[in-house]
Amino acid sequence: MSVLLEARDLHKAYRRPQGDVVVLNGCDFSLTAGESVAVIGPSGAGKSTLLNLLGTLDSPDRGELLHEGQPLDLARMRTLVHWRQRIVGFVFQFHFLLPDFTALENLLVPARMMGEPSADVRARADHLLDALDLSARADHLPGELSGGEQQRVAVARAFMNRPEIVLADEPFGNLDRTKSERLGELLMQLSQREGTALVIVTHDLRLAARADRILKLDDGRLQPAASEELRP
Repeated sequence: MSVLLEARDLHKAYRRPQGDVVVLNGCDFSLTAGESVAVIGPSGAGKSTLLNLLGTLDSPDRGELLHEGQPLDLARMRTLVHWRQRIVGFVFQFHFLLPDFTALENLLVPARMMGEPSADVRARADHLLDALDLSARADHLPGELSGGEQQRVAVARAFMNRPEIVLADEPFGNLDRTKSERLGELLMQLSQREGTALVIVTHDLRLAARADRILKLDDGRLQPAASEELRP
């Protein structure tokens, strides 16, 4: 399989008056089309920072990001915005749904921003809501949905524009174990069905175990997780 997304020698530090805090220190990463990768590691290791760099929401101090072997120009904001809209979907720990829009409308917004035909957009949204058992909740506002339902809408929104890659940052960290496991199953099933590559940052080892690969971020670099680190 060809490499879809690659990060080479990523460095990132946060400037503080008392001294820089180094988060990534020569971090390398590669992702093939349709692959799922879980990233685990201690709190504060830089997992969310890594995800933000992979999604070009932030820029590294040093290093490069390549899409299908071509370097991304991390200095051209307009180019990166267009790349994110076409290539990447995001699921965050907090759903960030628009509170005055229904579940259906929250899905329609990103696709309409891309200028997709209305009929195609509606059919796509209906398909995703059905895939995530949300058809009956399509006309409900976020405040009328449970926490698990809100996160399911957020997952559906991430897949709305048919991205090549979905980046998920502790997407179910605020839910109880039962809901988290169910949503993890739905997320993995949807990514497989859509043929979408998935990178998921998580502390949940049960969720991580569903991925094709598990990497651990520690001391600013990624490495395959050891078997003893994967015991729940």
